[in-house]
Amino acid sequence: MKTNLLNKGEASEKNIWLFSMGNFANNLIFMTVTLYIMYYYTNILGVSALMAGTIFMVARLVDAITDPLMGMIVDKTNTKRMGKYRPFIIFGAPFLGISFLLLFTTPNLSLGGKIVYAYASYILYSLTWTVVQIPQLALPIILSNNIARRTRIQAIFQATGAIAAMVIQSWALPMLEHFGGKDNPAAWTKVISIYAVIATIVFILSAMSVKELDVYSAHKDISSEAKPKMTFRQSYEAIIKNKALLAVLLAYGTDMFASQIGSSLRIYFFRYNLNGRTDLISYLGYVGLIAAFVMLFGIAPYVKKVGKRIGIAVVEAICIIFSLLLMYAAPRHNIPLVMVSFIANTFLFQITNTLSRSAVLDSANYMEIKTGHANNALISSTFTFVNKVSQAISAFFAGSILTFTGYNAQLQQQADGTLKAILYLLTIVPIVAYIFSLIGMWIYPISRKDEIEMEQKMIEIRTRKLEAGLNQIQPDIEI
Repeated sequence: MKTNLLNKGEASEKNIWLFSMGNFANNLIFMTVTLYIMYYYTNILGVSALMAGTIFMVARLVDAITDPLMGMIVDKTNTKRMGKYRPFIIFGAPFLGISFLLLFTTPNLSLGGKIVYAYASYILYSLTWTVVQIPQLALPIILSNNIARRTRIQAIFQATGAIAAMVIQSWALPMLEHFGGKDNPAAWTKVISIYAVIATIVFILSAMSVKELDVYSAHKDISSEAKPKMTFRQSYEAIIKNKALLAVLLAYGTDMFASQIGSSLRIYFFRYNLNGRTDLISYLGYVGLIAAFVMLFGIAPYVKKVGKRIGIAVVEAICIIFSLLLMYAAPRHNIPLVMVSFIANTFLFQITNTLSRSAVLDSANYMEIKTGHANNALISSTFTFVNKVSQAISAFFAGSILTFTGYNAQLQQQADGTLKAILYLLTIVPIVAYIFSLIGMWIYPISRKDEIEMEQKMIEIRTRKLEAGLNQIQPDIEI
């Protein structure tokens, strides 16, 4: 029995793939909102780009402050029937599906009423998203103690998400055209309804697949009697004193800021800067999918060779080169070079996104080794917090620039100033962000050697905890 208990921390390949399907549901919703919500607000709901950006910023900032609170709630959860993470995913998924549908529903109201509705529906969506996503992102840490294998788990997680990203990028616009066109509110309602139902079902099935891993932890109740619970201040210090986490968040946050701007403005760029070539967007979905599955085989050897610190930095430096290429090619309408730039940065973002997510889990181990406290969900929540803050600021920033440069949804073609603004938002802003990401990796304290040492220490810690729980139970079994 003891041997079986000590081996329980490693998930099977089947468990990993089934759980990772949850990221398909995740990205089905996330990519739809990321790519199309600004266009929906400006061209369907009828609000200005500045107002749309303001709605995103306010709603996301309100939501972002709840992420650490949700992380602390999940960390303190230890149900006998459903474990730590699954209750939030299973019961939260239906509410997330409903709020997602409401987000893309156009009420028959005045412009002011529509703005109030947009605020309310976006905040509701963001809060239900928090309930589901925080435990989902924290859960992989219980699937393996091996850092290289955990990186591969993240690669599988990203690969299933990439399938959904491909569906949204390559099929969403054709589906909208089939149901009446991308400027038809009823078409949006039909398409989003399909995505919402699929996402809800897959979220629930994904959570149910790890029921043998996400279980009631007896040793937690035993150890809590001997060790006082962490206060709010101690939880806060677990974040601000975690140098590894702060470095990852700097690198990821600036990267995500640029990515969010690029994603929200992509449809504008291809429609206005490339004379309506929105058909080219579909190819980018396939690129992300290919990149995600290439990483299944290449990401673990890459991490074993150079570690996450150097691995992320190298990719960020290459991204700068391709952003410069886009700045050169777009004004000349050189479509082949434009597509090379977009394809390359889409491919490379899959790598940095996977490595950053895995590095956040490493930073949780980094802090647990230093303090003896496990705050996996809390630390994972900082990842979503930074993600949402980046989304909020990037949306407001992009919307403000579009408005101030004269964007008008009623025009078939935008003014030169607006076209330049779109281009610079897709090139100069990312370059600055990539530089900040390089700074984040420069101060990141975990080298490849440290990763190996940390992995061994975590195996020892997990073994001691399991043995502590077993020793409390063993006398009753022997009797």
